[in-house]
Amino acid sequence: MTAFARVQRESSGYAVTVEVKTLNSRNLDIVVRIGKNYSDLEAVIRKQISRAFRRGRVEVSVQIEPTSVEQKAPHINLEIATLYWQQLQDLHAQLPASDAPRLGDLLSIPYLFEAQKEIVDHDTLKEVLNDALGEAVRQIVAMRTREGVSLFQDCQDRLSALNRELAFVAERKQEVLLEYQSRIRDRIKELLGETEVDENRLLQEVAYFAERSDINEEIVRLQSHLQQFDGLLRSSQPADGRRLDFLTQELHREVNTIGSKTGDLETIQSIVRMKGEIGKLREQVQNIE
Repeated sequence: MTAFARVQRESSGYAVTVEVKTLNSRNLDIVVRIGKNYSDLEAVIRKQISRAFRRGRVEVSVQIEPTSVEQKAPHINLEIATLYWQQLQDLHAQLPASDAPRLGDLLSIPYLFEAQKEIVDHDTLKEVLNDALGEAVRQIVAMRTREGVSLFQDCQDRLSALNRELAFVAERKQEVLLEYQSRIRDRIKELLGETEVDENRLLQEVAYFAERSDINEEIVRLQSHLQQFDGLLRSSQPADGRRLDFLTQELHREVNTIGSKTGDLETIQSIVRMKGEIGKLREQVQNIE
């Protein structure tokens, strides 16, 4: 499922912004973007994400900014400042008509200020990060839960449609056999005229057709797969997206087999509709962990 959350936390001298985005994927793929100065925190992020998600691509972007004045404000390099000040004094001594150097002259010299080397308090920062990341994960889960309600209903609608089509195919199976027997009888009468039809030979032909086009096993397996699918969706345990994905593949395979065994137009039309429902069902399953 796709979802997005952005959380900011500021505490103990740090401002932390966490963005989490989830996308569909067959496996759990975690991508973490964080400054190189904080790369040691990547393991903490991955651990928390792994506990919350089982499947999908999870992209985590973390921005960390110190908020304390000591960390943010640039500092004067005293060694360089002393050197420049001495040079200004020497220059004034060589040019007596010039004004004496002032502090403003010194502060206007480039590269006199330098950024303070950041001192990272990893324990404190880890607490702030865990708080922000935890809230982002909760928002993602809540968003995915709301989407899951709609997803569940759509999958149930697809299963209901498949069950209706399967019931039609099962009922049509016997009718197809009787229609074939009638066509064979009419064809033989057409060819032989008034000659009496050999009922034993006719029954042998019908039995051969019935064996060649028998779809009972496929129907039973389809019913079993649909029941398993429904059971996984309704279970009190989280649905396993990989298993559901496997079941959609099996549904498609059994439907294909039925289609290859029948030449009945109405059955084939039903098979086409079933394939369409299975395709939509498989797209939805990609959203399930």
